[in-house]
Amino acid sequence: MDEQVLAMLGSLVEIRTELGEAVYQGALDRARLAIASEVMVEAERVALRRARLHPEGNVVRLPMRDGPRRTSTQKGSDGTA
Repeated sequence: MDEQVLAMLGSLVEIRTELGEAVYQGALDRARLAIASEVMVEAERVALRRARLHPEGNVVRLPMRDGPRRTSTQKGSDGTA
C-alpha cells in the first residue's frame, strides 16, 4: 500500500472515532463511489481510444469453416439443404 492509501485509511479511522459510525459509513460509501467514478472515466477513455483505432468496433472476426451456414429453409447452389 502506498502512503496516500494509508493516509485515507487514517482519515476514515479519525472520522469514525470523532464523528461516529453513521458519518463514517457515509464517508466510506462516498469514497467508494468516487473511486468507481474515476475508474469508469478511465474505462470510457480507453474505449474511445480503441473506437478511434477500430471504427468497426471491437469485434473479433472468426474465419468461416465451410462458408456461411445455411438454415434448414435455405438451399445451397447445388440444390442441397
